[in-house]
Amino acid sequence: MLLYDFKMTYDDKQAPEIHKTRKNFKENVEIFNSILGINRVTEPLKMFIYQAVPGAMNMVCADSELQKPSNAKLEKFLKDALEDMFSIKAIKVSELKEITAENFQQLLSRGDNAEFLNAFRVLNELRLDFGGNNSFCVSETICPTKKMNYAQTVASVQRLMPDQTFLDELKRIFSSDNDRRKFYGMPVHYKITAGMQTSSMEMILALVNALYNNKRLVGKRISRIFEIDHNCYGEEDFENVIAQAAGCTVVIDLQGSKNETSNYAGSYEAVVDYISEIVRKYQRNTLIIFVEMSDSPGFSSKLLGALSDDVTVIDLQEGAGDRKQALDYLKMIERKMDTNFYSDDELEAALGDRTSFRTSDIFRIHDKLYSGSLKEKIYRAYRQLDVVTKIDDDESKKPDAYRRLQSLIGLKDQKALIDQMIASHKMMKLRLDMGLRRITKTRHMCFTGNPGTAKTTVARLLTDILNREGALRTGRFVECGRGDLVGEYVGWTAKIVQKKFRQAQGGVLFIDEAYSLVDDEHGLYGDEAINTIVQEMENRRNSVLVIFAGYTDRMKDFLDRNEGLRSRIAFHLDFPDYNPDELLDILKLMMKDRHYTASEEVFEECRRIFVKACKHKNFGNGRFVRNLFEQAMMKQDQRLYKQGGDLTKEQLLELTLEDFDVNTSEMYSKRDPKIMGFAPSLIGSKKLLQTEKECATL
Repeated sequence: MLLYDFKMTYDDKQAPEIHKTRKNFKENVEIFNSILGINRVTEPLKMFIYQAVPGAMNMVCADSELQKPSNAKLEKFLKDALEDMFSIKAIKVSELKEITAENFQQLLSRGDNAEFLNAFRVLNELRLDFGGNNSFCVSETICPTKKMNYAQTVASVQRLMPDQTFLDELKRIFSSDNDRRKFYGMPVHYKITAGMQTSSMEMILALVNALYNNKRLVGKRISRIFEIDHNCYGEEDFENVIAQAAGCTVVIDLQGSKNETSNYAGSYEAVVDYISEIVRKYQRNTLIIFVEMSDSPGFSSKLLGALSDDVTVIDLQEGAGDRKQALDYLKMIERKMDTNFYSDDELEAALGDRTSFRTSDIFRIHDKLYSGSLKEKIYRAYRQLDVVTKIDDDESKKPDAYRRLQSLIGLKDQKALIDQMIASHKMMKLRLDMGLRRITKTRHMCFTGNPGTAKTTVARLLTDILNREGALRTGRFVECGRGDLVGEYVGWTAKIVQKKFRQAQGGVLFIDEAYSLVDDEHGLYGDEAINTIVQEMENRRNSVLVIFAGYTDRMKDFLDRNEGLRSRIAFHLDFPDYNPDELLDILKLMMKDRHYTASEEVFEECRRIFVKACKHKNFGNGRFVRNLFEQAMMKQDQRLYKQGGDLTKEQLLELTLEDFDVNTSEMYSKRDPKIMGFAPSLIGSKKLLQTEKECATL
């Protein structure tokens, strides 16, 4: 539905009967509203007067014909309805502009309107009163469109440092292969992945402008739905937002409610089912843009997976650029805000020593600059106010997935494989650009190793890396185990497995401890799951990368018993246990990431702890290190709290020997029970000493 505000003028001298008295004029306006709108709420075009004086009336109209109304169309409608009955002559329409549903509601609810119509009834019947619910929030804007051709559009979006996915879509939008004579419906919808809402909105405005210029949208209204909580299902207002945005755009923020971030796995299932049903229902005429925050994906993978078979969603990534592009963008934001707080040299200095930036990085840098300038240049009384702790946790300085992978300790084979996959994808793209045939390669993997050896971490980083390189379209990461794949009754399991593959469409399906599916007690249900997994791996080999993970011995036995499954796995990667030196490097990396420090004496003690731990099977590897570090931080908190007094930043970030005297460090302090079962002897002592030396040299 398209919503407009406009002004109607007419020759009041030729309509004396309307203006005899104030009461007479008011009654006739009420009649006008009945004829033009109240009695036509089920018709495509309806109008309502919200302010009137003799000779001029301010009006709003709601048009569901999915064709932008012209002044001439509205004038004809008014003449046909009013001219003969009321002898109104010289009707003219002017100041026609598109408005939001909120504007529409505000104009109808003005004080003057209490005399003209029942605004609540009108809004309810038009299904536009959707702002008063508790399960989601709505905000609307009118996109400031500008007529531009393809070249002008590309030149305009260059300031956004656009990703190739965005440029490719602009090329499709402006393609001469498209029929651009009128609006036919929505052939595709979009998912935008970004680091901030601000940068995602920049992309949305540029996209809507391009679509509007090519008659892929009729209206410029953008309705954004956000803060969706776990109770948002069966919600009539949610459906109304999408239904009444026909010809326009609805943006759905997939983060969910900030208060429900821990409940996605369970409580958002009903929300996903409901929203996917609504999107399918209205996808023909309403453009849906899903927005996923890269650091807070919410229920994105579940919803998009549920829609993957029925709705075509194009993935658009946030752009990135070099230092010069970033500086130009930062200058543009500064000019746009008309603040001029900083010189060009100061803006460049704010970029630090980085060489590459994403769009969201630039907005974060500007937000930080603006916040500082308020104290330094505007409200100068706050200049000397210091923050208690200035630990730099700037998102823009966090490494990308590839650099994070390279920083992980060990994992030589894993890093080499990912480099190989990146090179393979780039060469395939080069071949396709030259018109050569696509060669499909199997990419499914098996990760084996004990807990804490970074199997899940590498799988997540692999997903992000391949997504950024364009080798995985959506970059979704769906993690599941036996409980997520096996149904309670016969016939349920296959559907559950297929749903998981849909959720992982364009990304990775990570199946942990897959051998538990065929344990004896699971019977036919587990066999049904394996058979369906094998079938889906083949059917979706180009769109879903499956990674199986688990203990080395059990995974080997599992694959030996499932030849069809084993033959579809291209890469087998073993994640060995870490040795004491590697565990110490992991601890140092964890401390560095959190800005903690310690002396060499502390690190030597930690190494002795790791030597003892390495003698025990399934000691936890990286998880053991994390537990030790977290307990040491808690012990430090207790020590400093008892110490009292003024604390420096250095004291807050320094860990001592005392801090590592915690439960985790004592876990493996005693001898192995098997060794302790023998009476002390010289041979036993030598054996224990030899074991410690062997572990120390790993």
